[in-house]
Amino acid sequence: MTSAKGLSYLLADVHLHTDSSHPINQAFLQFIDHQACLADEVYILGDLFEAWAGDDLHLTDYQVEIDALRNLTQRGVKLYIAYGNRDFLMRHAFWQASGAQWINEGHIAHIQGQDYILMHGDSLCTQDKAYQRMRRLFRAKWFQWLFLHLPQKTRLNIAQGLRQQSQQAGSQKSYQIMDVADDAVINVFNQHPQIQHLVHGHTHRPAHHQININGLTKHRWVLGDWRPDTHILKIEHGQPALMEFKAPGLVL
Repeated sequence: MTSAKGLSYLLADVHLHTDSSHPINQAFLQFIDHQACLADEVYILGDLFEAWAGDDLHLTDYQVEIDALRNLTQRGVKLYIAYGNRDFLMRHAFWQASGAQWINEGHIAHIQGQDYILMHGDSLCTQDKAYQRMRRLFRAKWFQWLFLHLPQKTRLNIAQGLRQQSQQAGSQKSYQIMDVADDAVINVFNQHPQIQHLVHGHTHRPAHHQININGLTKHRWVLGDWRPDTHILKIEHGQPALMEFKAPGLVL
């Protein structure tokens, strides 16, 4: 969208906890109250929540944070949220409660005069074959329908088990396997040859990578996770730059 204030923020991988007093939650709430409220728009590129096993379970668990998002949109800030690998089961009740708009993986956003490809980033980790098989299963509509019709306690137990399984699998895989694949990034840019910027999270390795494709310089911006320090992309008057955000007085 076209900005009036000339300020946009892009972030990812907040991994909010169900305890609002957790340092990550407190850092996020400070960001919403002091930085995000001054922007034209905020994009959250997946994994806003540590887990989301259904609107009926988590709207109450994250009520403080969802109220903060709603207040942000009521102040006129446009809020866009993409699914991550931990919170792709958010449904109508969440979008209504938060005031946010859903964007899909690979969404093209026009921000302050430039187009950006926005992704959570897990779809780019194509060398991790086991993860990609699991991702295809979990994103299937029939699988999600079945899961969301399970009893609440069953869903919570499954979600907890999957988180533990993911942590164990991650400790056994190389960084190269779990990182984005160069050919996947090039393929995305080749699908959108006119666009210079790709923004994603997921890997928790904030960086600005410059890539030469067919003689043109492309930019891959990787967002950080929140621990509670993070790196987010700040676009001010059309100029993108990674910005470190550290909530005052908070230590994880």
